[in-house]
Amino acid sequence: MSHKAVSWALEQRHLKPGPWIVLIQLADRHNKDTLQCDPDQKLIAADCNMSRATVNRHLEDLEHTGLIRRIPRVNPRTNKALSTFYILGLNFDNPPEVEFAVSQNETRKQKGQKENKGASRVSNCDTVPSLKKADSRVSNIAIPESQIETQTLVNKPVREHCAADAPHKSEFDFDGFVAEFSAAYPRMGLPEATEDALHTALGEGVDPAEILAGARAYAVEQDGNAPRYVKLSENWIAEKRWRQHVTSPKAQADQSEVLAYWAKEIIDAKPHMRGRVSPSMARECLSAGLVTEQDCRQVGVSL
Repeated sequence: MSHKAVSWALEQRHLKPGPWIVLIQLADRHNKDTLQCDPDQKLIAADCNMSRATVNRHLEDLEHTGLIRRIPRVNPRTNKALSTFYILGLNFDNPPEVEFAVSQNETRKQKGQKENKGASRVSNCDTVPSLKKADSRVSNIAIPESQIETQTLVNKPVREHCAADAPHKSEFDFDGFVAEFSAAYPRMGLPEATEDALHTALGEGVDPAEILAGARAYAVEQDGNAPRYVKLSENWIAEKRWRQHVTSPKAQADQSEVLAYWAKEIIDAKPHMRGRVSPSMARECLSAGLVTEQDCRQVGVSL
């Protein structure tokens, strides 16, 4: 951990909450002496309590805003991708040498750059080239001309899961929606499974407000219930359980009828009514002259 790096990350308050949390966790994994920062995405996701798809999206935002650089690496013996090395903005003037880097320069495509049509691609996500034989062809994808270094590609480059895999609308704050749902729902399950289920529901045209309203209603319904009897969030969403809490407007009941109903329950003093009559409702019945204070005390209401 580097206190200097964490302090620097905490100062970046112009960021949205999601990218800011990811940056702080990267800084927490930064070595102040060696400047090494190479946690794998699974670890970052666990630190941030996010899915890997969400972490990928925030890393892309941080790189685009110039706060980090991502250096892909490969094992020269096995040609397998290693965890990405992250250079934080406070080290840009004196960056460390990255061992096993495909290139010491930034190799990821920046937004707006044209794609090299001759490059082998598996999707529109950035890929990590793997080293092959010395006579393999050279590619200059996503490297400025002044910084071109020799890279070699294999026919099946390693594909890194990226944010493009998760469908979301740019004008909709999906991360904020997930955070609001997590705060409302009574028993959260796996973060990535929950996000995938929410993505699916929204992709089917469900109104986010309906899901949130259903989650809040379900939380009220399950209040006091043992956690093991409460649906895990991803299962609740997959089963479309919010539909059970979407109700159409009902005609407002006449207030006198409501008071008459509760007054009868209070006067009858049935055992099952103890604790169910609210003090405010009892006071309204008392003000209307429908019950007495003695009647209220019989059902356990303290006025």
